[in-house]
Amino acid sequence: MTTRKTMKKKKKNSNNIYKIYYWLTGIIIFISLIFFFRTTIIMYYYIIKEKFDKKEYVFNNLEKKRKKSEELKIQMTINRYRSYAFGIDISQHQGNINWDSLNLIKKDLPISFAFVRATRGIFYQDAFFNKNWKNLKQKNIIRGAYHYYDVNKSSTDQANNFINAVTLEKGDLPPVLDIEELPRKQSLTQLKKGILNWLEIVESKYKIKPIIYSNDAYFIHHIPDLDLSDYHIWVANYNPRDNPKHQQWSFWQFSEQGIINGITQNFVDLNVFKGDINDLKKITLH
Repeated sequence: MTTRKTMKKKKKNSNNIYKIYYWLTGIIIFISLIFFFRTTIIMYYYIIKEKFDKKEYVFNNLEKKRKKSEELKIQMTINRYRSYAFGIDISQHQGNINWDSLNLIKKDLPISFAFVRATRGIFYQDAFFNKNWKNLKQKNIIRGAYHYYDVNKSSTDQANNFINAVTLEKGDLPPVLDIEELPRKQSLTQLKKGILNWLEIVESKYKIKPIIYSNDAYFIHHIPDLDLSDYHIWVANYNPRDNPKHQQWSFWQFSEQGIINGITQNFVDLNVFKGDINDLKKITLH
């Protein structure tokens, strides 16, 4: 009798172990599928989100959200640099773009170039990168790809993430390193070494020196001792100024609240290149 009860108990315990094993296996498979299809999931999230957001923008559009002072600042910058090339930078945050309508910054000012977020950190790829990259080529807009740098992750792994995602062609702008944050898990000294390492790896791959993006304050206060004299600088400064503080700037991101036809889900960053379209073409891949 005791032996029979013991056998039943062992069999019950064995069944419970199998149930736990099957549940854990299922959970692991489910998480793996989410990780593998993360880019597709994110892309459809933004497409679905856009469908809901369109209702909001019918009644409360972007122009109503933007202050009059920002609109005036944008127009003043455009007037000041009228002979220069203007462009935008986009990512999945702009959602599903109507490419047939995307042509002008303003009614008489064409979009000469566009930077596209390609990757972030050591494994992430922007959900809309491939679509945006392909459409820019079809629109004959000079394009550039950028990597958002994770200041707490391996610079080598991040460089490889970018290289694996981005194929540059003749006429494309140099690759871009976007640095915006301060590290929590390493020193500034280590961060600077990582930045230089990323630049060297990417330059070795594409045979051209990358562009470096950050805001004026970051360049001035956190990496002023980095020798970046051989690099094109893309600087962000949204204050009402005649030009950014960084004397070496090649690109200036002067507003994060641009409104242009073809992009309805969100504002878009506006940029000016220090030169005309022919000067811009000179720094592209040949």
